Amino acid sequence: NMKIQSARKATHTWLAGKIKCGNCGYALMSIFNPSGKQYLRCTKRLDNKSCPGCGKIITSELEAVVYQQMVKKLASYKTLTGRKKAAKANPKIAALQVELAHVDSEIEKLVDSLTGANNVLLSYVNVKIAELDGRKQELLARIAELTVEAISPEQVSQISGYLDTWENVSFDDKRRVVDLMITTIAATSDSLNITWKI
Repeated sequence: NMKIQSARKATHTWLAGKIKCGNCGYALMSIFNPSGKQYLRCTKRLDNKSCPGCGKIITSELEAVVYQQMVKKLASYKTLTGRKKAAKANPKIAALQVELAHVDSEIEKLVDSLTGANNVLLSYVNVKIAELDGRKQELLARIAELTVEAISPEQVSQISGYLDTWENVSFDDKRRVVDLMITTIAATSDSLNITWKI
């Protein structure tokens, strides 16, 4: 009989699952040393020594730095312009907006060509405009979809409330907030690179 290990629940750090070694990209694991202090160690280094490791990272110190970065990141989101900037920063949205502008200008050119057009040309232009308008509606829907995927004002205020009372927030809620804001955190003792979801 083969036993399948049940999914383990993080208990040592609310950064669990997000935090990776800045050298090899493997997960960092929070380990207690004999004096009772928690350190982060590279799992690849622990496993087979094939990574130089992440250096000396004290779990609580990294948590404090990440928390400060989260507060800073959210501060820009509290303003409408910050949210608009974030939406503009999304490369997929930007690409769709470029295509949308192109479709709009094509429609405009066709409408301009209608003056003095005969019936044959009119029916051709109508078909072409209908095609372009269909594409325009698709683009608008996709842009709206991606914009919704960006963080909502309600989520901003909810996260903000959690960050304001961080010491009293439960371990699981801290993990939820991190999950809403962060994709990964790559860390070594002298570098920190946070990949944001927002």
